[in-house]
Amino acid sequence: MAVGKIQKSVLTDIANAIRAQNGGTGTYLPGEMAAAVAALDGTQAGAGTQLAAEGGTGAISDAVFDAIAGAIRGQNGSEETYTPPEMAAAILALAWDTGVKMRALLLDDGTLEFNYRDGRSTDVAGAAIAGAWEVPASGFSSYSERGWNSVRGEVARVRFDADFSQGGLQSAAWLLWGLSSATEIRGFEELSGVTSMEQMMTSCGSLESVYCSPGADFSAAATNTVMMYGCERLVGAQGYVPGNSDGAEVLNHGGEGVLTDPSADARSWYWGHLYADGELVLTADPSPEAGRAEVAGGRLCAQGRYDRIGYMPWGDERTSVTKATFSADLAAYDFINLSFMFHSFSALSEVAGLSNLPGVREARYAFANCGALEELDLSGFDASQCEDLFYCFSGCDALTTIWADAGFALPEGCSGPGMFYGCEALIGGAGTAYDFSIRDEEFCRIDGGAAAPGYLTAKTAS
Repeated sequence: MAVGKIQKSVLTDIANAIRAQNGGTGTYLPGEMAAAVAALDGTQAGAGTQLAAEGGTGAISDAVFDAIAGAIRGQNGSEETYTPPEMAAAILALAWDTGVKMRALLLDDGTLEFNYRDGRSTDVAGAAIAGAWEVPASGFSSYSERGWNSVRGEVARVRFDADFSQGGLQSAAWLLWGLSSATEIRGFEELSGVTSMEQMMTSCGSLESVYCSPGADFSAAATNTVMMYGCERLVGAQGYVPGNSDGAEVLNHGGEGVLTDPSADARSWYWGHLYADGELVLTADPSPEAGRAEVAGGRLCAQGRYDRIGYMPWGDERTSVTKATFSADLAAYDFINLSFMFHSFSALSEVAGLSNLPGVREARYAFANCGALEELDLSGFDASQCEDLFYCFSGCDALTTIWADAGFALPEGCSGPGMFYGCEALIGGAGTAYDFSIRDEEFCRIDGGAAAPGYLTAKTAS
């Protein structure tokens, strides 16, 4: 620990600067100055006593000045270094965000917190404020006007505190635009009554959940569209996934809504792990297998009615998947939907474990355009709850055989228009060849020959 000489007047200047900022009359030993700087909050008890500079020099440890410089940086958020003679001016230059106003706070844990209170503060335990910006009552007319726009990629989650609605926000347009890493929004009810939500959640591609207590009213913004363009992983309480043109009309907790009551979230999640050897494993385990190199991974909502290609976290790597395996632990779920699950997985040639899936309800485009898939084994697969198989196997032009149990049957009312569209190589177990004019759900049955033709082949025990 180095010790050096310093003009005593430098220490007097630093102490005077502290007193000027806090309005106090106290005196400070050198070792007390860093704590005094850290305690400054913009409030002043008085005018602040100013003492005459003391002459001469004194021996002071470098650690004292390092601590003071650190305290200054902690207050102004800069990365500047300060020599002792520069410290008084830096302290005098400190400014605080005071007064009651709406603020957006970026916390060091990745939370973007919105609140309305006197001064900057957060209710998130253990988190420090890394940035703060005022939110005007009139809102923003573009995403670039937001103070946090340059750090939007750092936001992991959004939180509206219970006091935020008191600030009188009129427009939430562009408020959360482009938060590409954020997975959830909490306290959404605090936006009840705003008149605009245009483009509010556009390009939030990782967003899974919007938590909102029942009773919130978003009817004032009901005419807005393009509110959540690109929110392809967002799933409402009952599995609804928004379309790119959906607006405020889907801000509800119903079957066509994207909101979830935080006290009654019945959704369940499962994980996918894509390994370097080309196998995609779907499982209840969030952790990849030990000793296997994971290329991509993430989670999906079992009830999610996903409606487009590439929504899954491994979507960008879909052309590298050669095998997909549904693990036995998935049997514990109530049901899992498969819509768009393997759409355009062009290298996928093997699918294992379909018998481990509980009552699938929707499988729209589930295997569409899997050009390398020649066989598919549905033996043991529970089809009793299937409702929608729209274009399920469409474009599988190499698919020759679909195996199934001898008693396989779709439930009454299950719809599957175009489910075998383009499956030109498909042949049923009794020799029924694909017919372009017969490509819907009525041929999703065991081939019984001329009397009861179908495209499936009964799998017998060997």
